[in-house]
Amino acid sequence: MAALAVLMSLALSGSFCSSVLAQGDEPGNVLLIDVDMVLSGLASIEGNGDLLMRYEGPAAADLRQAIESTYSEVPNTQLSVDEVREFLIAFTDALTRKAFWGVSISSSTEFRNSSDERVRDHTMGLVNSNISSSSPCSINVEFDGTADESSKLIQLSQGPIYSFSGAVRETTGYDFAGDVSLSTFVTSFGFAGFTGPNLTAGHIEELRTPVGNLVWYSVQTHVSDSVEPADETLTYEQFSIYENQQIAFVLLFISVIVILRLPAKRFEKYKMQHHRKFRRSAKPIIYVRVSAWALAALVTVLYFLPFVLTSGSGEFLMYGMYLYFVIPAAVVGEYFFSKVMYDRAALKIPEETVVEVRQALVQPEKSEGEMLCQVCFKPIEAGLEILQCGCGFTMHVECAERAQTCPSCGSLLFPERTRSIQCKSCGETFLYYGAEDPYSIQCTRCGAFQEEVEPGKNYLVVDKDSRNAYMMLRAMGLSGRPAVCMTSEFPGKIREEYDLGDSVEIKWFSDSSTDIDNINPKDLEGDAMEIASTFLMTTKNAGLLIDAVRLLIDENGFDKVNTFIKKLNEIAAMHSSTIILALNRGLVSDEQYKTVSGEFSEIHDFS
Repeated sequence: MAALAVLMSLALSGSFCSSVLAQGDEPGNVLLIDVDMVLSGLASIEGNGDLLMRYEGPAAADLRQAIESTYSEVPNTQLSVDEVREFLIAFTDALTRKAFWGVSISSSTEFRNSSDERVRDHTMGLVNSNISSSSPCSINVEFDGTADESSKLIQLSQGPIYSFSGAVRETTGYDFAGDVSLSTFVTSFGFAGFTGPNLTAGHIEELRTPVGNLVWYSVQTHVSDSVEPADETLTYEQFSIYENQQIAFVLLFISVIVILRLPAKRFEKYKMQHHRKFRRSAKPIIYVRVSAWALAALVTVLYFLPFVLTSGSGEFLMYGMYLYFVIPAAVVGEYFFSKVMYDRAALKIPEETVVEVRQALVQPEKSEGEMLCQVCFKPIEAGLEILQCGCGFTMHVECAERAQTCPSCGSLLFPERTRSIQCKSCGETFLYYGAEDPYSIQCTRCGAFQEEVEPGKNYLVVDKDSRNAYMMLRAMGLSGRPAVCMTSEFPGKIREEYDLGDSVEIKWFSDSSTDIDNINPKDLEGDAMEIASTFLMTTKNAGLLIDAVRLLIDENGFDKVNTFIKKLNEIAAMHSSTIILALNRGLVSDEQYKTVSGEFSEIHDFS
């Protein structure tokens, strides 16, 4: 960091000297002062820094002659290493108790008994130089300092110039007059902050971080007997609610999370306003998301770069106190913007979205006198029950029970079995055909389930297929409860067939080890128990469906499967979770069924 500061100073000095040379035939006196310092501490301030002073033009010759006349016992035209060493010893002694950025310098680089090489390392253009040479020369020393932890006014330009140039004057009698280019880089760790910049000629930048501040200050000014350096100041605050980077960072961190989550939450509400069948087609509004990222980026920049709004003078500072108002305003602004945009989009949601899909259907030719079902287009064999709608549409009774309404005219085929239900959530009236498990009845408008699968209870669903069990699991997933299915069927088929979407996680009992969601069906006490128990114990109000009883019995035996189910029921009861077991009664013996059913508090038998 110090090397970077030195290089920046040298680059600035090059451009500065060029401007000076353009004004006259001979270069003027130029002094470059570059300081890189670190401040830290709570009870007291500890500081350490690196100072570089570079003289150019006639000032370099004047300094050489002053050193030679002060520290040479025999007049000569060259500076020896001993003369330069004596100068450095006196210079570092003179720095003691000088002030820099509110810190009193207590010690600096020690040159007593130092080697010639050390002297050369900390100077440039002095050792063995001609005292009349105007080539650049420089001094580079490190220093340490301390101060009490209290608020104070820092002299940005006058303080450093008087302290460092004054130390040279005290040790050589040479009082510099000319153009000064001052560059300061200060890193401050702790709770302290900087306020009240008062600038007339210089420029200041600051990077605010949760652990401290990084401040850059630079100025180009002229000093002489009649002209003083620019009087520029900055206030050091040991701790202030007005400007505290830690408090501001906590506020920033919370606000950015809230801002970025607002569009997603608003979109979820917007999606739920769609008809249940078409919620997947709902799309988020891109510019709402972009606005959230833009606001998050803006408040982040205002925190880290408090001088970002500076317009030339450097007088304005985005204090932490300002952020206490700006950041909540950004959160409120994003909340109302996303609300207004999604409310406007919700007005365009049709009451009933109907997408008509036409598909060519090749109707099989029928033999003379043969009757075809108008639903499945298969022959209606003699002896099978048929049903004919009032419009003349003929079909198998089994096909009619699946359809419930006539595919031709839309009339109810079994009005005696049909009744209307008023949704417990939205009040909408819809038709219920009487064949579904009450736990799987959903409002056709809002999608709300009419019966709740209760946490802490376990359910045994007995049927030839597992549809009703999956509908109970789907109900939990859509109502916001974490749900997992452990099945012997292919996950993709299960997810599509029962419309599980992304709300239910599916684990597959399979010998294959190519997928992380696979469970070894032969290792109930290991792999399967670990996955299931971890999910139930770490997830609040969880739901778990097991649809693989026959496979597990074949691989492990009935006793191990029954023990596995019993343990899961116990864990679920302790953690207010729900276990659903899908069972085809025809695949187990009466004794096995009696043993398994005894482990469940509620049995739904559709067989």
